[in-house]
Amino acid sequence: MYGQNIDSLTHVIKTSKDSEAKATSYKAIVSHYRTTDTTLFQTYLAEGITYARSIKDKETELKLAHNVTIQLYAKGDYDAVIRTTDSLIPIAEASKLVTIKADMLNYKGNAYSSKSEYAKGVVVLLEYLSVVKTLVPENKRMLALANNNIGSSLLNMERYEQAIPYLNASLAYQEHIENSFKAHTYWNLGICYMEREKYDRALDIFQLGLQEAELKNDRYAAAGNQLCIGSIYTRKDDFEKGLEAYNKAYQMAIEANLEPYKTIEAINGIIYCYNQLSRPNEAMKFVEIADSITAVHKLTDLRNRQFLYFKSTTLLQLGRPREADDVHFRYTEAVDSLQSIKNLELIQEKETEFRTKEKEQQLELQEAQLNSQRLWITALSGGALLLALIGFLVYRQQILKIKHQKQEQKLKEALYKVEIANKLEEQRLRISKELHDNIGSQLTYLSSAAQNIGLGLPKVSTEVTQEKLGKLSEFSQEAITDLRDTIWVMNRGTISWEDLTERIRYLAHKVSNTTGITVEVNKTGKNDQLLGPDQTINIYRIIQEAVNNAIKHAQATKIEINIQATPAALVEILDNGKGYDIDSVTSGSHGLYNMESRAKKIEAALDIVSDETGTKMSLRLPYVLRRTKHLL
Repeated sequence: MYGQNIDSLTHVIKTSKDSEAKATSYKAIVSHYRTTDTTLFQTYLAEGITYARSIKDKETELKLAHNVTIQLYAKGDYDAVIRTTDSLIPIAEASKLVTIKADMLNYKGNAYSSKSEYAKGVVVLLEYLSVVKTLVPENKRMLALANNNIGSSLLNMERYEQAIPYLNASLAYQEHIENSFKAHTYWNLGICYMEREKYDRALDIFQLGLQEAELKNDRYAAAGNQLCIGSIYTRKDDFEKGLEAYNKAYQMAIEANLEPYKTIEAINGIIYCYNQLSRPNEAMKFVEIADSITAVHKLTDLRNRQFLYFKSTTLLQLGRPREADDVHFRYTEAVDSLQSIKNLELIQEKETEFRTKEKEQQLELQEAQLNSQRLWITALSGGALLLALIGFLVYRQQILKIKHQKQEQKLKEALYKVEIANKLEEQRLRISKELHDNIGSQLTYLSSAAQNIGLGLPKVSTEVTQEKLGKLSEFSQEAITDLRDTIWVMNRGTISWEDLTERIRYLAHKVSNTTGITVEVNKTGKNDQLLGPDQTINIYRIIQEAVNNAIKHAQATKIEINIQATPAALVEILDNGKGYDIDSVTSGSHGLYNMESRAKKIEAALDIVSDETGTKMSLRLPYVLRRTKHLL
């Protein structure tokens, strides 16, 4: 544990008569084990809540319970976060614990936003903002984060006019604090003005964001602001300046070693500007660069669909229509497949519903046309027997056609359902095989624990029973989280280093968005070796635990994750926190033990160096990773 002696905390808990010192120790040790050891976290959480209740310390009780919310959020179980905060917030209100209530509202609002339920997130974050404003003294960092998150959610809802005041308020509060997310706030604010076609104002804001990013050495935000500057010029049809801006963004992306698709985004702007300036030969040079990046990093057409469009237009300008058609066909296929990568069951339900309604509308229209034809034929039947006969034949032909179409539609829907069912069955069988050992053991424990609780009901107090049920509930939640993590790695059976890096970037984005701490992810090198589920989950968990330690215990303001995807892969996590004394961390430290244990399972070497300037954790993997069949 960073800067904290677990042995001294446990000693205070066991021996101290000072209730305040004991309560403080419970809060510290629960916070530590929240990210390092689930079993000890549950044990000390239950003990701490029981002790807080015994001394009627409602504040300590709620702070301890709120650790569950934080743990669930870190694991990405946003529905559980919302349920937990809904149960705790009324208690905080009744006890007039405003600061705790505010923090719970923040997690609840961010949980909604993480689920892309931006409207609900805005409502909760607005309440969070109003509560924060009542705090004395005023917490400017909380106010800055609240306004930034509200503005970001409104931006995602395309409510640009409403987002602007909140983003401006966040910038005002950030003037009074040491911050690391100001460049991102400028970025969001500039997009609002750009989408409202106030290009000069947007350009000024992006320039400020670029300056702030360079001041903070935030290369990601710098490249993002620069890309938007290029977009401003192209929207104003100033393609010479747009070309200059996109070239600069491209160089920044290369120097910052940004994700390949981010680099190609800058290249797309260059290609577009050259094409608009009728300089397709120069555009083609960058098409070839993007093609090489695509080949090296094996980017899919779905990821590269915008580039494919610009490539096809370049080929057309060069007088190569056949090649342009082939590329444009790939572009349209990528666009068409955009929805097909979603959950199969959801697609089946929605597509079947849409196709059925569409066919019903067509059939209703045809039946209406038949009714019209029938009336017309009836009106003319007395004077035109021949026409009546022809009308009857047409009517009969239409009836047969409709009947045939109905049968054809039913057959198509039946075949579609069978196809989807077969795909789902294949996926279920694969996941079932991979999960058997891991989830089976957890369910066995849950069954045994539930049986033991039932047998012990007549012998123990209600309070003890409730504590055991609480632990059982927490363990079941762990099983659910493990299942979700496992499904992620099982979806493809094998995972590339690029896929793992994307998952880590999502973790970094979530941490940065919630805490305001800069988390950079850099990937270099090439490693075509695919990772099995066991390697993937252990590497990911080691990184996640190192990041959580840096945030919760090292008081870091910047974290850097470097992935060297060479045949002998290397993962490094560096932070600028206060560090800790390696010698003071005993072999009984569960966080360190868990990381070492995970590293050993994948035959990797784990090394940690720490001093007052920060901590560096290195995970070096063997030249060839062995694949395993099951997750542990």
